[in-house]
Amino acid sequence: MPSYEPNPSVVFGGVTQYSGNNLSNININLGRQSITDQPQPGYAKVELWTSSDDPLEAITLSTSVQIYIDLGTSGTQQIFEGIVSDIDITLEAFGNQGSIAKYSLTCVGPLAQLQKRLVGAAGYAKEFDGTRVYNILTEAYLTNWSDVSPTLTWAGLPTTTTWASYDATAISLVNALTSTIDRPGQYELAAYSSGEGNAYDLVGLAAQSGRGVLYEAGNGDLYYDDYAARALNTPTITLTGDDILTAGLRTSAQWSEIVNDVNLTWKSGTVTARDEQSIILYGQLAGTRTTQLENSTDASNQAASFLETRSYPRVYPEGYTIPLHSPNVTDATRDALVATYCGMPVNTTALPAVFGTTFEGFVEGWSWNLTRYTAFLNLICSSLQENYPHKTWFQISPTVTWTGYTPNTTKWQDL
Repeated sequence: MPSYEPNPSVVFGGVTQYSGNNLSNININLGRQSITDQPQPGYAKVELWTSSDDPLEAITLSTSVQIYIDLGTSGTQQIFEGIVSDIDITLEAFGNQGSIAKYSLTCVGPLAQLQKRLVGAAGYAKEFDGTRVYNILTEAYLTNWSDVSPTLTWAGLPTTTTWASYDATAISLVNALTSTIDRPGQYELAAYSSGEGNAYDLVGLAAQSGRGVLYEAGNGDLYYDDYAARALNTPTITLTGDDILTAGLRTSAQWSEIVNDVNLTWKSGTVTARDEQSIILYGQLAGTRTTQLENSTDASNQAASFLETRSYPRVYPEGYTIPLHSPNVTDATRDALVATYCGMPVNTTALPAVFGTTFEGFVEGWSWNLTRYTAFLNLICSSLQENYPHKTWFQISPTVTWTGYTPNTTKWQDL
């Protein structure tokens, strides 16, 4: 296979680029750790070297940041975008032999800004989940006249401010929402009239109510995939034995993750669902879910689905690490994995037998560990059964025969 080096580069303010010997390490985390939660704001840890007499003046708080790495074939791919949130400068060496200063930066993705914004003062009408997510994001990222102090004059703003740039650092992100948010969505949400609230909390509840996922992509845009979207996602990445680092593969069946007594709240109350067989096997393990659902039928269906996916342990490796710099990884696989996103289908038949040999599911979160010469990508995945419920043998009545099981297209491996 051809040799590969990631050659990461970091661009500040859309202009100043650092790469090569200026870079020490880059660590990036995006997506979520579990399918049961919404993604947390993504972040990047960047370490840069410079002479103590040569400050990196382009790096200031809130400066935009983009991170790129080489593709396996040709060109580059953006894998992170955000703003600088923390700057730490350490003098690593000083004296006659030279001086070295290290910049340790924390950069946060666009979801982090939602934690600092208030929305919902005027409420939201009854609408579907994708529309609610879009409305919250638009309100959070754009400044309206009502947000501006009535005593503010143009002369009171920094001299570099233009009409178009006033608090409009996210204007391109907002413009992209028309194509990155699945609208209207799959589930109808009740009208909201509880007053102004934290944007991150409100949009997370809307996404969770719709069984969708709101996440940051490597290009800096926000995406909302509704519940049905994953069934159509392409391409499917097939990981081979040459791709996966088998050392460190692990799986863990956790009693704490089992839920066999579900209580789900919706607009007008609570619905429940129980799996008695699971309760006999593992004890009563209750779980709750809060939603903004408008309709009782949707609430009952979600409770039943939640029970079906959580009432028995699902055992598969929690993460897969791929060393993209390995000569055993093909350029086609590198190019596909560099564009990883939340919900990307992935499968393999190369697992050790203790892990069941095969896996089919979706990427939930991913992290990069980069140097100039190495690129480790860790994928956190959920199984297909956790996304679109499949029954386990414990959930099928012992009196059911194979000829009586419908539909007739069902295969043995489907269960």
